[in-house]
Amino acid sequence: MPIESALLLTIEQTKPHEGIEIQDFLSYAIRLELDSREAGLRGTVDYEVQAVGQVLTEVALHARVSEDYKVRFLSAAGEALEAHHDGVAWIVQMPSSVADGDTVNFRAELDGHPVDGMYWAESRYGDPFLYTDHFPERARGWLPCEDHPSDRARFELTIEVPSKRDQVACTGKLQSMEIDEGMRWTARTQSDISSYMLAIAVGPYSRVAEEGDPRLDPHYVYRKDKAKARRALKWHAGWIETLEDRFGPYAYAKYTTVQVPTRWGGMENPGNVWLAESIYDGRDRGVGTLAHELAHMWFGDAVGYASWEDAWLSEGFASYFGPWLHAIEGGGAPLRGAMQSARHRWLRSSAGRTRPIRWREYEDPNDFFSSSAVNTYSKGALVLNMLRYELGDEDFFGGLRSYFVTHSGRAVRTEALRAALESYTGRELSWFFDQWIDRRDCPHLQFDWQVDKLVVTQTQESNPFRFRLPLRWVDAGGETVNLVVSISDRVTEIPIANGPIRSPAVDPEITLLYRRSGN
Repeated sequence: MPIESALLLTIEQTKPHEGIEIQDFLSYAIRLELDSREAGLRGTVDYEVQAVGQVLTEVALHARVSEDYKVRFLSAAGEALEAHHDGVAWIVQMPSSVADGDTVNFRAELDGHPVDGMYWAESRYGDPFLYTDHFPERARGWLPCEDHPSDRARFELTIEVPSKRDQVACTGKLQSMEIDEGMRWTARTQSDISSYMLAIAVGPYSRVAEEGDPRLDPHYVYRKDKAKARRALKWHAGWIETLEDRFGPYAYAKYTTVQVPTRWGGMENPGNVWLAESIYDGRDRGVGTLAHELAHMWFGDAVGYASWEDAWLSEGFASYFGPWLHAIEGGGAPLRGAMQSARHRWLRSSAGRTRPIRWREYEDPNDFFSSSAVNTYSKGALVLNMLRYELGDEDFFGGLRSYFVTHSGRAVRTEALRAALESYTGRELSWFFDQWIDRRDCPHLQFDWQVDKLVVTQTQESNPFRFRLPLRWVDAGGETVNLVVSISDRVTEIPIANGPIRSPAVDPEITLLYRRSGN
């Protein structure tokens, strides 16, 4: 929901939805007692926070509060800290001032029923499960934290469950598992992540092993779906090899997928991906979704986005490289078909006409994944396809590898992508990003095919777009002609030799986003 008030901090107010620039959460050590059969939790969180740019006298932690969920803050010495909630965050007074660059440690004690972000539910087969679903700003429903994609930290988790029947799936690589009256699982992240990426699930899972890469942990599946899951979970080793070869090393210590009663089709929790309950029911056993979520490990997770309006750096990339990956490793449909479907969805949308990809007037980050999702996902993918066509494969993939290697482990804005591509290719690309990322809609084109020429007119009211127009026809001699024309004017005349022609086609390989005039 929209944030109704801003965080009151030492110097000034921050804008809604922005990260808090005067503090940097370095680590969270979380210890929880959880039961899949009984809602509620008890636990502690130990924080390490660094002052950034000024003296820090208080720390702000995004949080939702209720009478059924108690939070108490303590210093590293165990003394109670003063704290108040301002409607958005806990404002916790530090025991002493923290100089710029120095760190402070303190603890939160948690007890009760989470307000949001952690859920208890039965699977479709009636088995009890608990799981977190933090995206986009729901971690704050139980974990006081800096709940913004720009802030990344280390996480260590210790989770105690009373039932030996339950398996724990959580962020990070398993460090130890102890069996006593119940079970205790300890895991630690290898790379820093944002709070929305933290994931925990507990329930009576079966495990399905997948061969080919030692980083593949056995997948967590419902017992009754185990046979179906085995038929789907066999592509990840090849996909990982392809992505590492193209872009750079996998950033996490493990990779596994987890079936949960999530509201999403999939959720790209780093190395610990959530999958919807019905993932294995379809004809392709959800392989397209599996490819999409793995692509996120490189784009969206390892290289994240620092502001919500740059979420296309995650979803646009996964919507492009998921089908790309599926097509080359896994027998999926050609990428052209995915781009055709994406263009069709986008052309039918109202958000496509009225909002750019990087829409700054949003009220709630959910807008980028609901009312503006067609821009975040479909247009984002189409922009990458046009960029690939503009640059050529060598520069496109080389530039993206440079972008990934330079920024892995960080959250960035679109300008970082443009800078990496410009540096690699030596080309100035501000026009491309201004036009396709920050400008709404697309060219509206009218085609007048004549015997000796084609007249292309841009009919939109706004200034002309700049783009490459692919054309194909069969000339009077029966030869197939392929032509690419660079267009930047309102009206462009393209000569046609050896007419009259037949079978004229515009953009036959789906490399341009445009509307035919009147549509």
